[in-house]
Amino acid sequence: MATAEVLCIGTELLLGDVLDTNSQFLAQQLALLGINCFHRVTVGDNPERIRECMRTALLRADILITSGGIGPTADDLTTESIAQVFGAPLDVDQEVLAFIEGLFAARGLKMPPSNAKQALRPRGARILPNPVGSAPGIIWTLGPAELAVLGLQDVQTVKSILTFPGVPSELKGMWAGTARGYLEETYAGGTIWSKELKHYGIGESALAEKFAHLLDLANPSVAPYAGNWECRLRVAAKAATLEEARALAQPVIDEIKQGSGVRCYGEDSDTLESVVGRLLTERGLTIALAESCTGGMVSERLTNIPGSSRYIMLNAVTYSNEAKHRVLGVSEEILNTQGAVSPECARAMALGIRQLTSCDLGLSVTGIAGPDGGTEEKPIGLVYLGLSARGADNEERYFARTLRLGKRLGRHEVRWRTAQEALNMVRLYLIDPQHLESP
Repeated sequence: MATAEVLCIGTELLLGDVLDTNSQFLAQQLALLGINCFHRVTVGDNPERIRECMRTALLRADILITSGGIGPTADDLTTESIAQVFGAPLDVDQEVLAFIEGLFAARGLKMPPSNAKQALRPRGARILPNPVGSAPGIIWTLGPAELAVLGLQDVQTVKSILTFPGVPSELKGMWAGTARGYLEETYAGGTIWSKELKHYGIGESALAEKFAHLLDLANPSVAPYAGNWECRLRVAAKAATLEEARALAQPVIDEIKQGSGVRCYGEDSDTLESVVGRLLTERGLTIALAESCTGGMVSERLTNIPGSSRYIMLNAVTYSNEAKHRVLGVSEEILNTQGAVSPECARAMALGIRQLTSCDLGLSVTGIAGPDGGTEEKPIGLVYLGLSARGADNEERYFARTLRLGKRLGRHEVRWRTAQEALNMVRLYLIDPQHLESP
């Protein structure tokens, strides 16, 4: 199986000024082609280090893919560096030069001389067209002369270099238009199919322990990941075709889903909010939200889902006591005696928003996100969730959750974790109300 290495070029990446999404995209696409990617390297705009990384990559991989450094400025060094590695002269591609000049002419401008470097390519390489921007890349299938420069003799596999700009939209357009087809024709010898099974309500170590017998599998492979207050199990299989790889992975996926139960909430791009939206739509139910400490975060996540107007009746951020009283009908007695952060207030908020909108579900959130405002009795990170539901007999059913998240998380993390718990609470109710204990 062929191997590739991704080299991302740009000092701005090392400084953290720009987030590198290109290497993630390329790794995913290479996997779909059945091409292994064992190394992803980032290097700054230094010609000596760029050349060193290029040589290293070509010695240990069949394919070198670069991102960045093919623009018109002085620190765009990728094309020159490749030519220098092999001692190849740089030729001007007249068609590319005329194309770039035409882009400027169409705007009534004269092309700056610096843009001419975008038409350069090492002798022997061909242009990788850019259907979106002005900077084309190159595709270079290395021959015996270039391989000899690297000290490689009797190489059994073809080695190639493909260069892309750093702009993600341009890279993706070039990949789809030319690069993918070239790699398929030259290297593809199978494919990798994978699926992520997303879990909530179980930690990474507990999830890994539960499925420890699967983690040693080679094909399909199973790997645990954690992040953003949820855990994932990635199942990946290699085979000649996508269909064969999917069939190989399916029994393992079924076993994980069965063993995880409701803790496995979705797959791949699913989020808690998208799953909740899908369940509400399938059941023909509506929901309204009353938020305090989360400041509308739950509402924002739900309304980010296309089509959410079908099931969301009203989102209210009732931060002040006055808003809780005037909008939701929380009694002054509860606010004065129990406080805004209390189980009683959460229940009154959930019931109040549901009655105000005549919807099926009313969700409430009230708590102390910090970094101040906590007391010994009600510390930072104390949050109450309430869910008022209209039952089949039109009688109210109420469910509650108490969260004690602690102040070490920080304000944003308390709010995010609370939103996760609130969405999961709704999800569990929609699957089966028995998953929630009534107070």
